[in-house]
This record gives sequence, structure tokens and C-alpha cells, in this order.
Amino acid sequence: MTAVKVLVVVEDDPDVQFLIETIFSMDDRFSVAGVAASADGALEMARTTKLGIIVLDHGLAGALTGIEAAPRLKEVAPNVKIILFTTHAELRQAAADEPAIDAFLLKTDSAKLLALAQKLAGMGVRPA
Repeated sequence: MTAVKVLVVVEDDPDVQFLIETIFSMDDRFSVAGVAASADGALEMARTTKLGIIVLDHGLAGALTGIEAAPRLKEVAPNVKIILFTTHAELRQAAADEPAIDAFLLKTDSAKLLALAQKLAGMGVRPA
């Protein structure tokens, strides 16, 4: 069995937090370690938990955006895979240009989030 990948959700909207947690509850190979509304909260979790995946929004509570936070998260957790999960289609190129961001997904494509995380984590996709 593949080891469980620990996930952190960095999102300031409680409804979207719930959606992401619900999506990942469909695969028991993922464990949600926590939810942070800000980059600072995510950085603290990354310092204290061995993370596999971070689902990162761009517009966050606090001073840093998702794109600004990504390199800082990679400094603290260099092996983590970061998915920028946002409503801002215009950020696709900025995300592609930021080496710390491993994948970009629009929130309107949330049905693809689990399969994308499974791929980044090196897992096979489990049928629903």
C-alpha cells in the first residue's frame, strides 16, 4: 500500500476549505493535516509536519499571496508538491513561471483536483 500523503489546505474561504477536504476524503491515501487561512499558518504547519501536498489558494488572509508564499513553503518543505488552486485564470502563466508551484488548477475544475494530487504524489488513480 502507498504511504498516506499528508495534505494541507491553504484557503481563506470556509466553503472552499470544506470542498477540498471533502474531495480528499474520497481517497484514504490522503490525510488532511490541517487548514490554514494564511500563508503564515501554512508555513507553521510545514515546519512541524511532514507534508506531501499543499493545495494553495492565491488570494489569502494575511500579507502574502499564494504565488508569493509558494517559494517560502518549498524552503521549509522542499519535497512538498504545491497545487495553486484559484479562481484567477490570468495567473496561469505566473504560476508556470514560479518553480515552487508544481501544478495550477482553476477552482471551476475542482473535479480534477484529486486526480491531479494523486499524479503529483506518484499514486495511481483510484476509481470512485
